[in-house]
Amino acid sequence: MRRWSGHLSDDKRRANSALLITCFTLIDGLAMGIYGTLFNLLLKSVGFSTSAVGRITSNSLWGSALLGLFFGFLSDKVDKRAILVFTHFLGVFFGTYRVLSSSMVALNVSSFFFGGFSAATAMVMSTLLVLKTERDERSKYFGLNFGIGMLTGTVGNFVGGFLGELFGLKLSVLLSSLVRLFALIPVFKLNLADRDVSHRTEENVKQVRTTVPANVRKVVIYYFLSTISVGFGAGLFVSFGNIIFHDLFNFKPSLIGTILSLAQLATGLGAIFSHRLGKRFGEMRVLIMSYVVVPIMIVFLSFTREPIVFSAVYVLRFAVMNMVSPLLSSTVFSQVPTSILASVNGLNNFLNNVSRALSAELFAFFTQYNSGYTLIFLVSSIFYFVNAFVMLRLLKNVRS
Repeated sequence: MRRWSGHLSDDKRRANSALLITCFTLIDGLAMGIYGTLFNLLLKSVGFSTSAVGRITSNSLWGSALLGLFFGFLSDKVDKRAILVFTHFLGVFFGTYRVLSSSMVALNVSSFFFGGFSAATAMVMSTLLVLKTERDERSKYFGLNFGIGMLTGTVGNFVGGFLGELFGLKLSVLLSSLVRLFALIPVFKLNLADRDVSHRTEENVKQVRTTVPANVRKVVIYYFLSTISVGFGAGLFVSFGNIIFHDLFNFKPSLIGTILSLAQLATGLGAIFSHRLGKRFGEMRVLIMSYVVVPIMIVFLSFTREPIVFSAVYVLRFAVMNMVSPLLSSTVFSQVPTSILASVNGLNNFLNNVSRALSAELFAFFTQYNSGYTLIFLVSSIFYFVNAFVMLRLLKNVRS
């Protein structure tokens, strides 16, 4: 009876930890939804060109790549709560500072650190979610956390568009940045002592390299390749959805926020129930179906300029692609030894943001031409087709 009681207590602690992580996502996601919707529009409103916005975004992604990689390896060795508090505070600071910056140099530097510290926080939180859940429940909690993130982004996008028109873009962005500080409340309540087994030496990492089965190593490699291909494809336009709708259709901030909200709402609802689709049809089958359909829709975006049709396809593509992200994370991370989990997560974050940073530079280049957005979507679709092929190879090694 005592052993059974202890088992229930462990399950309760793990569930409580997962819910606290989700609470962080809830608060931070809502604030970042407002911030992300309005910041690029704020830059456009004060006279920055679309190409300049692309380069500022690229610097933010370079920060995410480099600092995220550093903190990914560091979190294998030091207290994760200290890293979370440190990176989150600095992410909020630089996110606020760049709103007040007017020079291109200050914007690029502050964006680099904003992206870096924000990505480091998100990376450590996703690592903790793996460490605090069991394999049979992991896809559910990943789906819940990802879905809550998308749903709060939905509210943030919707509210942000109207706040920007009611109170001005600058004040709305500043307030949303400062609200992120409240996300630290659940972090201080999080128990990081139990099951946090990622503190290992380099000798253990070397041992893992020799003991991990070959198919698992291939899964990780294909996971990295998928991250790179999707990073290049998504980096060409996903970070610039608000700018795209502004440039192509001259939509108001409230309408742009509504469209982005619908995209995240559909994604959030899909992500919350994605584990059920995975159990019914197989996680990798659902992933493959998503990754094959998405590039076809991106090709369609290359040529249609009818506002309603374009918006509908944009929302559908966003939802289909992103609702399955929890399934991919759960499938891959469940096969990665916990002793190198944070390092693998950090390297994956690095590859994702490097590819997106390079793509942001391509976005800045392509938008100089009249047919820029047609080229952007066509090139993006090629990378997504490559990702579909990579996922087929990953599926083969998961099954073996």
